[in-house]
Amino acid sequence: MRVSRKRVYTLLEIGRKNDRLSEYTDIALITLITLNVLSVIFESVPGIYAAAPVFFDRFKFFSVVVFTIEYVLRVWSAPEHPSIKYNDAFLGRLRYMLSPMAVLDLLVILPFYLVFFVHVDLRMLRVLRLLRVFRLTR
Repeated sequence: MRVSRKRVYTLLEIGRKNDRLSEYTDIALITLITLNVLSVIFESVPGIYAAAPVFFDRFKFFSVVVFTIEYVLRVWSAPEHPSIKYNDAFLGRLRYMLSPMAVLDLLVILPFYLVFFVHVDLRMLRVLRLLRVFRLTR
């Protein structure tokens, strides 16, 4: 099964109400963002986090994987955007990656990956996970 770039763009960016898969994609992403914000809140309560640290870690991992896939698919499908500034395969994707929403998306997932490359305490970057709530404006 081959999925077209235009279809991916339509699913992620347009969110047509007459397209069930597009609706389900929107609902799934909004639900995951909301659950992530709640997760950050519950993790800040020592008693709750201590009761289920493995659950929170697995949920965080699952979320980062989903948001990474979403980010990569948005970058890949950026040339399908109707604006002429995104038409070029390379420059269009680069322009998309520098757009405010794409930078926000990257800031949300980047701290997870930084711990593999930077050997410093990045716990303060956990607050960036709360930026996911701003993705709801999409």
